Amino acid sequence: MEAKKDIVLRTYLLYTLISLLGIAICVRVFYVQHVEGVKWKKEEAEFTTSFRTIEAVRGNIYAEDGNLLATSLPYFDVAMDVNTEYMTDDVFNDNLDSLSICLSSLFKDKATREYYKLLKTARDNGERYVMIHHSISYDDLQKLKHFPLIRLGKYKGGLIIAQNNRRELPFQDLAERTIGYARENVQPVGLEGAYDSYLAGVNGQGLMTKTAGGIWVPLNNGENLQPQNGCDITSTININYQDVAEQSLRTQLIKHHANHGCVVLMEVKTGRVLAIANLTRKDSSDTYQEMYNYVTGESMEPGSTFKLFSLLVAMEDGLVNPTDTVNLEGGQHIYYDRTMKDAEHDDEEARSVNVQRAFELSSNVGISKVICKHYASQPQKFVDGLCRLGINQPLHLSIPGEGAPMVPNPGTNNWYGTTLPWLSVGYGLTMTPLQTLTIYNAVANNGVMVKPQFIDAITKDGKLVKKFEPIIMNPAICSSSTLKKLRAMLEGVVLRGTASNLRNTVYAIAGKTGTAQIASKGQYKVQSKANYRASFVGYFPADKPEYSCIVIVNSPSADGYYGNITAGPIFREIADKVYASSIGIDPAIDDTTRQAKNNNLFVKNGDADDTYNVFKALDMKCKSSAGTSSWVECNAHDSTLTVTGCNPEKQLQKGIIPDLKNMNAEDAVYLLENAHLKVSVKGSGAVREQSLEPGSSYTKGQRITLKLS
Repeated sequence: MEAKKDIVLRTYLLYTLISLLGIAICVRVFYVQHVEGVKWKKEEAEFTTSFRTIEAVRGNIYAEDGNLLATSLPYFDVAMDVNTEYMTDDVFNDNLDSLSICLSSLFKDKATREYYKLLKTARDNGERYVMIHHSISYDDLQKLKHFPLIRLGKYKGGLIIAQNNRRELPFQDLAERTIGYARENVQPVGLEGAYDSYLAGVNGQGLMTKTAGGIWVPLNNGENLQPQNGCDITSTININYQDVAEQSLRTQLIKHHANHGCVVLMEVKTGRVLAIANLTRKDSSDTYQEMYNYVTGESMEPGSTFKLFSLLVAMEDGLVNPTDTVNLEGGQHIYYDRTMKDAEHDDEEARSVNVQRAFELSSNVGISKVICKHYASQPQKFVDGLCRLGINQPLHLSIPGEGAPMVPNPGTNNWYGTTLPWLSVGYGLTMTPLQTLTIYNAVANNGVMVKPQFIDAITKDGKLVKKFEPIIMNPAICSSSTLKKLRAMLEGVVLRGTASNLRNTVYAIAGKTGTAQIASKGQYKVQSKANYRASFVGYFPADKPEYSCIVIVNSPSADGYYGNITAGPIFREIADKVYASSIGIDPAIDDTTRQAKNNNLFVKNGDADDTYNVFKALDMKCKSSAGTSSWVECNAHDSTLTVTGCNPEKQLQKGIIPDLKNMNAEDAVYLLENAHLKVSVKGSGAVREQSLEPGSSYTKGQRITLKLS
């Protein structure tokens, strides 16, 4: 009996002990999970092994001539495992001094003793990962691989490399907005955003371990999935034309203190965009940078450049001819409760003129009266005609962010009694600059409307992946007879109209000026020049169009705000430089033809060697009677370019003022200042007038004023 009680007692005691142990375990589990949980989770996170993404190298973006516009350059984070099992104490200690010296010399961020202490302490503490430097270049990495200890190899030297790719723009901010970017959780921009799926490639996977401090270290176990690098893109951008466009635009924006402006240059037959610039003034300074793509994204009232579309519709409907007469009424006409005004006019032409002359003068009154005469009772017909041009539809560009056009419709809430006349001159609707240019480009392209293209080809490892051919959006925007009239009108604007300041004797320009008021809260209140948007759109050469271009200058506040004054010079400068750079010497051209072309040239007087070098480069023949004269003057007559000698230098040495007319301003100033004259220059170009008459005497220190053409 006693034995039985003893067994029961022992059983209870054992049960109690086991229960207490169980309770203790539960308490400990609870404590570890809920009290020390944060600590242990942090520890666990610091020692994790998993497959991590290995970033693919992003493809390059090239200009049409092969120049790099955007590329990914590799940068490397370098670290060391100073306790690798293959690194003995003797090897480490023998190389530590020299390694510390090399690291300090290369990176110049720490003294030699600091690198020594960093590596020595890590070795003593048994650390397996010591960060040496972030984001070093490939060249520096190659130097690093030859340093003491590290050069012993991956296992003995302990070098750990993590590659990162950084996007670089070799031409910095040139075409920056068009190149664009593609970033996570950010709306894509430009070519980078539009073709991200091609450029990005396919990321790989690599097994990595996360050490204390949150650093991921690759484990080279042969199980890594290598990334597939992205495709390369060849854009349509011509880097030289792009530079000309940006510099010309920036110069005029600064001159006119404008808020922003944009330019796009397009190849007529293909629609290839050769240059596209968008500059915005930063703060109140004269610093401009690419912040927004106005060419494709800003949908705005086009103003007078729209008059071409109005007349196109009316001519195509058989209602209007350029020879029809319209009364300009002194530049003012009342529609209901609103007064339509012309910006300015010639009093002699303020009454009856033909439609072509009204267009050349950019008369709001003339164009609106013509359209209202024929469409006041059938406005829908006019709007339908405009829509046949596609102005109510976006271009569906490859790059993102295209602005949506807006065209009012009769019978809707945005159509009023005054809508038709104002619509006919470019108000009450919105279009992007590129949409406007596309239709002008179609006029230049014999009526064929092509889609603007930004990409020529996509390649991978030098092999063609996709070729982008011209896309025809409309094979004929109008009849050939209407087209002929439109082109004659556009040429007339430059020959006799509002853009006559763009006329030159070398090649012909066709186009249209625009000076649109900027609406504020639906009202057009002229308070300053900054309330205007100046534009010019056209093509060149007019007789055989190769390039089309549109220029917009928004809110100019100094030195004029009309399209011919503000936007026109940008167009002219771009056209001049593009035309000059694209002249090819055709061996099939006979001497007679070449000399006939010479007859249209204007050559400034100047240095003989420079003049002959230019003629030689352009394969231009001339007759010279200049002998050994160091200065020459050139004349084109009877289909022959003749060069004769002149000696302004010798005349100045004799105290006589030479004839400086047609001389390059730089040469003229050089000669005069060497003769100790004080020179004032007004204008730009060649010398047109001089304040001291040729043949007159002068004294040293006397002032002479040169007026340039």
